[in-house]
This record gives sequence, C-alpha cells and structure tokens, in this order.
Amino acid sequence: MVVVMLHCLCFCQMHQSIDHVLLVSQVHMLQLINIMEFWIQNQNKMQQKQEFYETARAIVSFTDSYTLNKQGKQNEQPESESIPSITKICYSLQFLKNQIQENNACKQVTQIPKLLQSLSALVTFRLGIHIDLDVDNQRLKVRSWSRQCLYQIRCFGDEQVQSELVNNGYGRVMSISFCTAGGQGEEQDLKISDGLYYISVFLIRLYERRTYGQSSFQPLPLLARRSEEQIEEEGANEELEASMNEMVQYHFFYV
Repeated sequence: MVVVMLHCLCFCQMHQSIDHVLLVSQVHMLQLINIMEFWIQNQNKMQQKQEFYETARAIVSFTDSYTLNKQGKQNEQPESESIPSITKICYSLQFLKNQIQENNACKQVTQIPKLLQSLSALVTFRLGIHIDLDVDNQRLKVRSWSRQCLYQIRCFGDEQVQSELVNNGYGRVMSISFCTAGGQGEEQDLKISDGLYYISVFLIRLYERRTYGQSSFQPLPLLARRSEEQIEEEGANEELEASMNEMVQYHFFYV
C-alpha cells in the first residue's frame, strides 16, 4: 500500500513538473511572439519612413528638372516628362498624400528641404500648355494630387505649418490654378468652384480660431492678409471675395 502511494505521489509530482515546464514554455513563446511582432512593426515603420523620404526626393528631383526646363523652352516636352515619368510622379504624390492624411506627416513635409516648395510648384505644373490628350490628362493628375497634398497639410497643420504654406505662396498658386482671372485656371466650372471654396476656407480659418483633429491654433490675421496679397497680385481677389461673401452669407463651409 505504501509503495502504491509513493508511486502515486511520484506520478503527481512528475505531472506537476511537466505542467510547470509547459507553462514556462508557453510564457516564453508568448514573449517571443511579442518580440517578433514588435520587430515586424518596427521594420514596417522603418520601411515606411524610408519610402516616405525616397518619395520626397523623387518629387523634389522631378520638380527641379521641370523648373530647369521651364526656364528654357516651355512648350516642348522633355524626356523627363514622358507619360511613364509623369505617371510615376503621380503615384509618388498619391503616396505622400496618404501619408499626410493617415499618419499626420505634414510636419515632416515642411522639414524636408524644398518639398513644400516643390508641391507648390507642381500645383501649376504645365498649366495652360497642351500637347495631346494623354499627356494633358497626366499633367492634370499631377496638379490634382499636388493640390490634395497641400490641402491635407493645410487641414492637419499647426500654426508653424500654416506659416510655411503661406511662405511658399499657397494663396498665389491656388488662385493661379483655379481662378479664371488670369485665363489659365482649370477649365471645368466645378473645379473652379471647388478651388475658390478651398481658398476661401483657408482664409476664413486663418482669420478665426481653428481646431481640426489634433491641430489647433489661434487666429492668424497676418498670414491671412499675406495670402490675400498673393491672391491680389494674381488678379483673382474679386472672384475670391465674391466666393467668400457667398460662403459667409450661407454659412457654407465645413472644413
């Protein structure tokens, strides 16, 4: 009887030992899984960050090439502005826009040399110059994605970001792009209407206290007046004033 009891005791102790080993193994496995997940997330962030900066360099390089060519023969299409090249830069602009919108990367955009300046330049990329339908459509996409990048920066940017936008002529390039006063704006009436709306919202938000998402700042009337001066220099102030009066009258602004 004693022998049987000893066997039972040994058996129980052995099972307890096995259970302990299994429990420790499970804990170690969970720790290993957590470490692997953290490593993968970190690698993804690093890869995303690298892609972000590579995209920024591609946009700046493309814009530098465009600006250099613009100083020469404006009506010719250089090799660097072939349809595949323009399509690639459209993808880059779309990726940048998504990064700004989803990861609030507007601060990084303003910290990369010449990137904000490049986006402002591409808003009027080959505006008013026509070659053929395919090329014109691709150029239109470049202008559209550039505007969307600047729009996201404006929406999520703090006071410093708003200042950087104004310093890079946000009011000027947007008025050139959309307003008909200069005779070069986008031809679609809806696009012109949308453009006037976004410029008007930009100015109204600078004059008033603005809170959007995590970004909040006090009224910035000096920046608003500087933007109005840029718009006036392009002869678009009358169109914009009419649009702003209509928006204020009907309380027609949501962003």
